[in-house]
Amino acid sequence: MDQVTAWLEGVSARELLRVDGYARQFRYEGPVLGGSQEWTREVLERSTTAAALACMHPDGRVRERALRMLARSDSSLSDRMIAVRVGDHVAAVSTLASQAVLSRTSPVHAAAILPILQRHQSRHRAADSGDVYLETLVRAYGADQTWEALRCSADRDLRRFAFRRSVELGMLDSVAAADLLPRERDQVVRSLLTHVIADQADPPTIRAVLLRARSAESRVLGLLRLHASELEAGDVAPLLVDSSVLVRLWARRRWQELGQDPTQAYRDLIRSAPTPTKQARAYVGLAESGSAIERVEVLGLVHATEPALQKVGLRLLVGQASHADVPDLLALVRSPHSGIARLASTVLAAHPNLWALDQIADLKSDADSEIRRRAWWLHRGRGGWESLIADLELLHDAEPSLAVLGRQPSAPMYFEPTDVQRERITGLLADATISREQKLGIALAAGLPDVVDMLRARPPRPPAEPAF
Repeated sequence: MDQVTAWLEGVSARELLRVDGYARQFRYEGPVLGGSQEWTREVLERSTTAAALACMHPDGRVRERALRMLARSDSSLSDRMIAVRVGDHVAAVSTLASQAVLSRTSPVHAAAILPILQRHQSRHRAADSGDVYLETLVRAYGADQTWEALRCSADRDLRRFAFRRSVELGMLDSVAAADLLPRERDQVVRSLLTHVIADQADPPTIRAVLLRARSAESRVLGLLRLHASELEAGDVAPLLVDSSVLVRLWARRRWQELGQDPTQAYRDLIRSAPTPTKQARAYVGLAESGSAIERVEVLGLVHATEPALQKVGLRLLVGQASHADVPDLLALVRSPHSGIARLASTVLAAHPNLWALDQIADLKSDADSEIRRRAWWLHRGRGGWESLIADLELLHDAEPSLAVLGRQPSAPMYFEPTDVQRERITGLLADATISREQKLGIALAAGLPDVVDMLRARPPRPPAEPAF
């Protein structure tokens, strides 16, 4: 019972309402919480937890009796369960719960009740219960104290609601928002505070708070709100190599408005970057600015020892790859760094005319299942009937978790396979672990009449063995 009590007190308001709905669902085998006759007076009076469970029973009479027991208790659990019953579909139960809730307006009671009442607002029943309760709190404690307490709530949804309403009521100015933003962890609340600062604060505050904020939204909004005349080169230069593409875009615009050249700035940052990550972002910004990067320099990045620089080089190599790059790219597909292997595969997939399927044969037969999966992705990326062949080949893989990826092979439309592809499909369909209907569909689409006749001659299901 102690564990049940701790669970009911600790579960979120959103989940508690889901638990209540689950407990009251109709089931042919009987209620989850047992028959109504089992909830006697002695059981309900045994503990607050027993009454809390009973107030989620499908029988409205049991819920009403349990609610009267909870109304005599002053615990956090009773507060929560009474608030749940405010949205009850039985009028007698919801009226009793609403009266009990309005008699519990202390800060301790409100911390347990309001999160649940706020969840009722999205429902048809008791949608206005939260507003009525809030009006009672405001009359008792004042608007400033009430909303300040709600902004400190441990419930995520209620806290977001409190910040949103505080902004609408004008109770949160730019000074308070600037003080809260650096410590805020909730993304929704951080966005609200960012807009308050951007709309109300002066340029020095926006420069000091938003341009150095953790979220990309804050940094972008800071650049949008400030004109070039309100910025200095030292404010914009770090943002040229920001992790966000949108921040880099607006930083380049403001940099040009300051009379500076983004290309030169990126070249300077490449030479003076303190870390490989910053240097890689400088290369990305240089490419985004429309500046051409020589192929020799791109290949130097591809063969760099730092993963961050290798990734940038592989991204820049798309569209510039040649036959000479294929051996190195195939070697990078084996990289233990999954990001580098993925980007190398992307370059190869973007240039299917540069390599042949024979060149990835050793990848398909590798002992490492992850390497075989990358080879399948490369083969499948060629499209057309090769995608189907790649799936059929994968069905024969010894690794079950890998073979399952090929379970939905589909034939392409509007063009026929070559003779070599037909021969390959015929050999793979014979013992492929897919249904007879799937095999028939593939054989018909590929134009394999012999395979179609063979499959139609087979029974749809294997005959059952006789039981003796």
